[in-house]
Amino acid sequence: MRNPEHAESGILYNMFVDLSRKKILVIDDFSDFRKALRKMMESYGAKNVDEASNGEAAMEKLEIKSYDIVLCDYNLGDGKKDGQQILEDAKHRGFIKYSCIYIMCTAENTMAMVMGAIEYQPDDYLVKPFSKEMLLNRLEKVMKKKKDFEDIERAIQKKDYMEAITLCDWKLAENPKNRFEYLRLKGDLLLKAAMYDDSIELYNEVIAIRDLPWAQTGLGKAYFYLNNFEKAKEIFQYVVDTNVTYMEAYDWLAKTMDELGALKEAQDVLLNAVDISPKSILRQKAIGEIAYKNEDYDTSEKSFRTVLTLGKNSYLKSPTDFTGLAKTLVEKKAGDEALNVLGAIKSEFKNDNAAALQAAIAEGIVYKKLDRGEESRKALEEAANMYENLAEQTSPDISMELAKAYFTVGETEKGTQMMKDIVRNHHEDDTVIKKVQGVFTDMKLSEEGADIISATRQEIIRINNAGVRLVEEGRLKEAIEYFEKAAAGQPDNKIINANAALSVMLFMQKQGMTEQHMKLAGQYIERIRKVDPAHKKLPQLLQMFRSLAETRPQ
Repeated sequence: MRNPEHAESGILYNMFVDLSRKKILVIDDFSDFRKALRKMMESYGAKNVDEASNGEAAMEKLEIKSYDIVLCDYNLGDGKKDGQQILEDAKHRGFIKYSCIYIMCTAENTMAMVMGAIEYQPDDYLVKPFSKEMLLNRLEKVMKKKKDFEDIERAIQKKDYMEAITLCDWKLAENPKNRFEYLRLKGDLLLKAAMYDDSIELYNEVIAIRDLPWAQTGLGKAYFYLNNFEKAKEIFQYVVDTNVTYMEAYDWLAKTMDELGALKEAQDVLLNAVDISPKSILRQKAIGEIAYKNEDYDTSEKSFRTVLTLGKNSYLKSPTDFTGLAKTLVEKKAGDEALNVLGAIKSEFKNDNAAALQAAIAEGIVYKKLDRGEESRKALEEAANMYENLAEQTSPDISMELAKAYFTVGETEKGTQMMKDIVRNHHEDDTVIKKVQGVFTDMKLSEEGADIISATRQEIIRINNAGVRLVEEGRLKEAIEYFEKAAAGQPDNKIINANAALSVMLFMQKQGMTEQHMKLAGQYIERIRKVDPAHKKLPQLLQMFRSLAETRPQ
C-alpha cells in the first residue's frame, strides 16, 4: 500500500487510491473542465490521463486502449453522442471491462437523464460542480468494490460461468460485507448457465432476508425460462407495482405478456415504461414491433421514428430500425416514403453486407405491396444472392424475414425450404421454433407449418440419435465422420455440434491427443459458444477439452 505522504513531491495520496498506474480518460466538450479534471487526477498521482472532446473521439480511444477510469460528461453537445450513449456503446462492444470505473459527470438532473444513466449502470455519477475530495472518495469506494470481484470478472470474460459461480461461493463463505452483491452476481450467473432451479432457490433465500427488486426480477426470469409464464407475470407485476422506477421489470413483464398472447397489455406496459425512462432505444424499438403486431400503426411509426432519433449516434443503431419503420409506413399507405427510409440504410450502414441484405428483403416486400412486381422480383433475387454469400453470418431472424418475403410474393416452396433449414439448425430452441410457427401463422399456413416443424424436428432427432448410437457402440472413428457431415449441414445446431465435439474428444481419450483433432473439437465447441454461451453441455465439453490440452507434450 502506498504511504499517504509522497516524500519527494509533497503530493498527498489517499491510503486506498493509487492512481499512478491507472489509465484515465476524461470526456467533456468544455476544454476548461477537461483540464480541471486532469489536474484533479494529477494531484493524486495520475500520470496517464487522456482527453476526448466528443463521443466519436472517446470511442476511438476506448477501442484502442483499455482504461481503468473513465470520467464522462453527460451532455456533449446538441445532436451529438452523449455520455449515456458512450457507456451503452462501449459496454455492447466490450470496450469497458468490469474492472473499469465509469463515472458520469453532469450538470443536469432531469428524470430522463437520471433514469437513462441508471439503466446502463455507470459505477457512479457526480453532479457538477464537485470537489476533488468528493471525486476521490467516490473513486476509493468503487475501486475497493471492483478489486473484490477481479477473479470472478476474469472467469466471466472467458464465459466460464461455472468457475465464476464457484468463485462467488468461495467469496460468500467468507461472509463479506457486500454479500448481497455476490448473491446478485451469482444469481445472474446461474441464469446464464441455465441452472434455473438453483437460481430460484437462491433468489428465494435472498427474498426471505430482504425483499429486493433485483432478486424478485431474477426469480421472475427463472420462471420465464422454465416457461411458467403465469408465475413470471405475477412476479414482474409485483416488482413494477412496488418499485415503479425498476425499469428491467417492465421489459420482462412485457416479454411475458407477449408470450401469453396479451399483446395489447404488453404494449401498455412498455408505454408506461418509456414515460418514466424515454431514452432506451431497445424499449422504444420493442414498442414499435409490438404496436405493429397490434396494427396500431400510429404508435408503431412514432416509436420507430424515436428509435431512429435516439440511435443516430448510438452503436445500437440497427437496419431493423429502418425496416421496421418502412413496414409500418407501407401499412399506412406511404409506400414511397417507406422506400426512402430503406434507401437510407445504404448510407447509414456503408460496407455492411448484412444491412444491405435486410434492405433488399424489405424492398422486395414493399415493391410487392405497391404492385411493382418486376422490381419486387429483382430485389428478392439480389437478396437471395447476398444471403447465399452470408449464410453462416445471418441470424435466424434475418432468415425468417427472407422466408416471409418469399411467402409474400407467392414463392411458397422457397419460403418453406428456408423455414426447414432454420428448424434444422435450431430444433431445440423453443424461442426460434415459436417464431417460425408465428411466420407460418402470419402467412395463413398455421397447420401446414406445424406439420413441417414437427417433421423437420423428428428428422434432426433421427440424425442425432444415429450418431449417438455409433458413439455408444464404440465406433468413434465412424461417429466423427458421421457428425462431421451432420454438422456441416446444420452448422448452428447446438446438439449436433456438441455430440460432434464429444465424439472427437472421446476418440482422443482412447487413441491419444492430436493437434488435428483438438482443432476440430475446438471448432465445434466455438460454434456452440457463439450460438449459446449458456448451453448446458458447454461446461462439460470445455472441461474435457482443457483436460486433453493438458496432455500436450511440453
